[in-house]
Amino acid sequence: MMNRIKLATAVKSAIGIGALSFALVGCGSDGKDGEDGKPGEIAVHIDSVTAVKTEVDLASYDNANGTLTVEFNLTNLNGVAVTGLEELTDPLRLSFGRMGTRAEAFQPYDIVDSDGNTVTVDSRGDGERDIWLSYRNKSKDELITGTDNWRPNRNCPEDEQCLEYLGAGKYRITASEVINTQGLDYGYDATQVQGIYLMTYGAGANKVKNVEAYYWEPATERAVSSPKSVLENQTCTSCHVGQEHIRHGNYGNTADGCLFCHTDYTQYAGVGTDDEGNEINFTIDGSIKGLAHAIHTGATETDRRDMAKFGTVIGNAAKNPVFGYKYDRAAQVDEDGNPLKPLNYPAVTASCESCHVPYTETEETLPEGVTVHALDWFADMDADSCQSCHGDYHYGGRTTTDETGVSYVGCIDCHTSNDGNTRGGAFRHFAGHDKDSRESAIEAGKLIETQYSNIVWNTDTSELSFTVNLMMGEQAVTSVHTPRVSVYANAVDAAQPDAFLASRPSATVTPNADGSFSVIINATGTSYTLAALADAINNGADLALSASFSACFKNKESTLVELDSEGNCSGILSANAAKTEFLKLDGSQGAERSSAVSYDNCTSCHNNDMVVRRGAPHYRNADLHTCAQCHEAGDYNSMIVRVHGTFGKAHGREDVQSLVDTKNCSACHDDNNYSLDNARSTPMRWNRKDETFSSPQAGACASCHVSESYMSSEQSSSAKSHIENMGGVVADTYENAQLANESCITCHSAENIADGHMLN
Repeated sequence: MMNRIKLATAVKSAIGIGALSFALVGCGSDGKDGEDGKPGEIAVHIDSVTAVKTEVDLASYDNANGTLTVEFNLTNLNGVAVTGLEELTDPLRLSFGRMGTRAEAFQPYDIVDSDGNTVTVDSRGDGERDIWLSYRNKSKDELITGTDNWRPNRNCPEDEQCLEYLGAGKYRITASEVINTQGLDYGYDATQVQGIYLMTYGAGANKVKNVEAYYWEPATERAVSSPKSVLENQTCTSCHVGQEHIRHGNYGNTADGCLFCHTDYTQYAGVGTDDEGNEINFTIDGSIKGLAHAIHTGATETDRRDMAKFGTVIGNAAKNPVFGYKYDRAAQVDEDGNPLKPLNYPAVTASCESCHVPYTETEETLPEGVTVHALDWFADMDADSCQSCHGDYHYGGRTTTDETGVSYVGCIDCHTSNDGNTRGGAFRHFAGHDKDSRESAIEAGKLIETQYSNIVWNTDTSELSFTVNLMMGEQAVTSVHTPRVSVYANAVDAAQPDAFLASRPSATVTPNADGSFSVIINATGTSYTLAALADAINNGADLALSASFSACFKNKESTLVELDSEGNCSGILSANAAKTEFLKLDGSQGAERSSAVSYDNCTSCHNNDMVVRRGAPHYRNADLHTCAQCHEAGDYNSMIVRVHGTFGKAHGREDVQSLVDTKNCSACHDDNNYSLDNARSTPMRWNRKDETFSSPQAGACASCHVSESYMSSEQSSSAKSHIENMGGVVADTYENAQLANESCITCHSAENIADGHMLN
């Protein structure tokens, strides 16, 4: 077979000053590429670059001969032209599609009705929507299973030029017979926005890759912005950091790339076994919304299976095979028969705003770059989106018959927010909204505010007392609404608030007749941690107070409900809410504990579920300071150890590493705040189980480099020796860690840390 990728005869760039050719060697040219007496073009070969980028100049489709033409520039990151792409065997992949409607891609299917008759469902009854249609569908059996990328080495006809080099880093793709919808009843439509997704796919000696989405209007061939951006891109990339940290790293970490392949009509087949050993065949919604919903649901719902209906719907494999067989890794084993770690993702899927645009119903209030299609999730027009989390529960697969035939209705037959129906689908995921709809009772705890007053410090008895009021608007949340209120206290140096100084000793909380709570904390004791609170307050430190609580709400409402005589909630207990306030003894605003990370970086992934761990709700709706109440000066491993993952927790877990590599400090740390200049001034608890501590700079480094979560035993031992030789302390007593004379920062400046972690 002939090589289908050929070099076209092209006019090379000429430079008027001939002597300049001698200077071109530094740009990658040998100065001899041109005609005699003339310089060659300024370019580098594809085999010598480590990164590339493309810029599409033109894309057009000739419907008469069925040919797509694309012209694009290929450069390195410095803008220097890259040559040699046409010499490679498989350098490019190309997706091609357009905007359309769901009706265009609807495939009739047969069902058995309640009378046992087989009828054909020939339309949808849950509303029409604009979707992305691929011109090249991929199929397996009778299912459309995504987009089949066009490749010049595979799809170019014999004796045709499909990838040409035009000179000066510009290339042309000519793709004939590019449209194949695999039998779906739609074709080219010049009235719709067209689009391509161009992938430089592992090209050259260094296997460089790049992705670019490009859209245009056929009438003018003018480029336009993405026609269906329903998410702000950072909602995905804030967790899936870098191209390598999403399912198809080689396809690029962009929402456009996912949409081109995982279209609204994509389906996958699956097979599983129910509790009785019966084999179940099912299909999975392979659209990007279906996969994103199901994956994140399977990962975050482990500790919510006891919620109303969840155990019989989402957790029931017979009713929701997607959850039961495809994504719940807790029920799966590896090739050696060992149970796989559960995939607990860091945000609750039921909180739609974790990924979707902030609560809004008007196009004028949409974020920049997001299209009107982002409002679709409020319209309750898509039963598939509901079922990707809720399964085929209740009337999820319901059909109806009218004069036009049998039509698919689904969940929105009842759950419609916009018609005044109190079962409204989208809005029932929120609490505290003003719509005529159900609400999420479990989210309602975030509507409660904490107020502190009457703060008194008794220097003689080392006793701290104050009053806590829980308020939801004008209504007091009292002991009849909450089964328990826990309060923790800490202290920060007002002049240098870089760490908590105490052990967040537990408090005695007593309900008062007026609905408030009296809190007493005794800071006496012999341990360094208890004594630290008294010493700190006596030396003028400010307070850090955290109240943690759940409240009882009426199911599907944000209406408070009183507990029964046994202290049980007959409705829904809200998620455990906690937030830390910084106050002086007179009740005024105190100094806020500083942190080496930005809490915004944490919430970009964790959102309203600051901590997710299997089997316990922990502290939801918390902030970074509340986490540090325990995981800094408390009796748990320090935040640095816990978050980095020294003991196989948090970001050290294998499944988290597939989202964001811990070596990428900038995922959590802004600018240079991963510098050791930002290390705390007090020792950090290394391991609570053996009561060991580390000096602050050493502990920050050791949390990864002396950790078998990341390093081999030999590497960990070597790193520990190096740290200790430089005056640092790792896993020693509190006193030794406090007296350490560490000098890590002498060599490990912010710039060197960035270089070592490849952040520059």
